[in-house]
Amino acid sequence: MGFAVVDFETTGILPSYHHRVVEIGVTHVEDDGTVTARWETLINPERDLGPQHIHGIRAADILDAPVFSDIAAEFADLLRGRVFAAHNAAFDLRFLRAEFERAGYRLEGDAPSMCTMRLGENFGLGASGSLAHACATHSIELAHAHSAGSDSFAAAQLLSHYQRSSATWPGWGDYWASAAAAGRAYRYPVGTPTGVLGKPRSEASAAPASFLERISTDAVRETVDGAAAEYLALLDRCLLDGFISTSEGAQLAEVAGELGLARAAIDGIHRDYFVDLERRAWADGVLTDDERADLRAVGALLQLDEASIAAAIDDEPPAAAADLERAGHFEVPDGAVIVLTGDMARERSYWEAALRSRGYVPHPTVTKKVALVVAADPDSLSGKAKKAREYGIPIVGESWLEGFLA
Repeated sequence: MGFAVVDFETTGILPSYHHRVVEIGVTHVEDDGTVTARWETLINPERDLGPQHIHGIRAADILDAPVFSDIAAEFADLLRGRVFAAHNAAFDLRFLRAEFERAGYRLEGDAPSMCTMRLGENFGLGASGSLAHACATHSIELAHAHSAGSDSFAAAQLLSHYQRSSATWPGWGDYWASAAAAGRAYRYPVGTPTGVLGKPRSEASAAPASFLERISTDAVRETVDGAAAEYLALLDRCLLDGFISTSEGAQLAEVAGELGLARAAIDGIHRDYFVDLERRAWADGVLTDDERADLRAVGALLQLDEASIAAAIDDEPPAAAADLERAGHFEVPDGAVIVLTGDMARERSYWEAALRSRGYVPHPTVTKKVALVVAADPDSLSGKAKKAREYGIPIVGESWLEGFLA
């Protein structure tokens, strides 16, 4: 027994606002990382379907689909003896509890859970990376995003990849074993099967990813903590259609309160989110009229000031590392991880020793934890430099480093 990787497609972001599950996907992953079983069904939420253009489920699809209480006992059996896992597990756990309680099933305490979004920090990803970005990073196919069965299967493969990658890492064997033991010990409610069959969707018909979804899911957010990561994941979900309704705004505010995020923290998260979007929009070197319109709309939805929005949609791309270097604006935090690349004037060992003496950490490879790359040629096309640009990590020259450490 191991993990039950779950994905819910829903009519909105908070069950307390009467949002419901419209599709469930479950994939079983064993203790050794083997994927062993898949199950999925559409659910009749007995209300409107919410963002249909995102999840692609039509009213005709759910007319003969079971309601949650029809399959609650079978669903609980699929979870029993396993750790509940999901990408942004906090979101799915809210709906898990709400749907079971509405169907007359009581969950005792908090179900043991694992979040592949949170785990991503340990495997070369940011703290709030989307499932699409995580799968792309680790070469996992995500065939039909926003289809519960497909998302569940992709997250299961991601979890399996994490298990196998960490097999020889100190302490990780105990981590996985203790998680599995907690899942075996938890008691999901036992119900009487109704005999009603699930109804998988005939085909995944979710709409193609919009510009906003593409640039938001690729954003790299290294520094957010747990509460901010959860808030950001919900913000991404709300903005998939380029719009935050009044109800969604109220729900985001409620979640922020639950997470203990003050207004100043939310304002900072919104600013950083907007900067991420601007950088992604400029990734191809061009900002189209449609991209400008989307950025302006999102800036307004995030309640940013007009000056910040205007700066993002002008004809100037975000400052490049070379510009920061010339302007002298770049700052390196204490204890930062720094990568050296290229044939420098001084020996690599000299610079590594100099960095260590100042409390910095020289590192041989570029990961998203790296704060700065120092290159013999800042315009280098080396693999390290390419990855740094992909991750948005500044690249500076040896002369800058010499002045910085002087």
